[in-house]
Amino acid sequence: MTDLAGRANAPGEFLTLATTHYENFPVGSCLVPRALRRHVHRIYAFARVADDLADERRDAGALGAFRAAFLAHRAGSARDVPLFEDLCTTIRELALPERLFLDLLDAFEQDLRVNRYADDVGLLDYCRRSADPVGRLVLRVFGHDDAALDTLSDRICTALQLLNHLQDLGDDLRTRDRIYFPRTDLLRFGVREDDLRAPRANAAVKALVAHWLDRTATLLREGWPLTRRVRGRLRWELRAIVGGAAGCVRAIRRADHDVLAVDTKLRGFARVRAVTGALFGPGVPAPLR
Repeated sequence: MTDLAGRANAPGEFLTLATTHYENFPVGSCLVPRALRRHVHRIYAFARVADDLADERRDAGALGAFRAAFLAHRAGSARDVPLFEDLCTTIRELALPERLFLDLLDAFEQDLRVNRYADDVGLLDYCRRSADPVGRLVLRVFGHDDAALDTLSDRICTALQLLNHLQDLGDDLRTRDRIYFPRTDLLRFGVREDDLRAPRANAAVKALVAHWLDRTATLLREGWPLTRRVRGRLRWELRAIVGGAAGCVRAIRRADHDVLAVDTKLRGFARVRAVTGALFGPGVPAPLR
């Protein structure tokens, strides 16, 4: 395995991975009870390492070795990677579905094979495997195994994935030759690939971004009822997550949808304001209404 994959061998590395990689939303924050936080960090670290192998290293061999090592630990034929040892303990203790972890790996492997999408069916299927499993796993960490809750969680997780794609629109093409948003929409709004390489978004690109940002906000709004239907501190963690995403929606709109020229990732006070607004506000965050 590559050096990056080898990071999974360092004791406690899952905690570092889960708490230092930039996200628009909190990951296993202090809102999660300490007894459960380690499980969330392990799940996130699994996804983070595998995603980095696909996105940063573009290393299909290492990603295949990562999958094989995970399955070997699940089968009990290997015990040499602390990340997998810890994660397999979590899976056994909480009876987590192995299929959800394999769906994540399927999506990351797809990133190495597919760099354009014909329509939104393909894009949303990718999100179903690249993002939705994490939400379902977190629900199960908190003792929720319910199809209706899964559906609400899927709305939120797909929205978070789409939000990342919007913020990384230019960088994905320049550094990975990848465009997630479907060809049908590029044609619909008159967007050429070269437009996405420009330092600033033209009117066509802004229209594309506005269209998908509205869809993203709708998904977040549709998923918001999950924050009322789960128990205990998970509802506050989910409010913080959706609040962070809502803050990014606001930032993109304030940038006039120019995600090529403006960094719309939340940092500092803007992030605190978005999260606290969702935690203590009366309902759905304002940017999503």
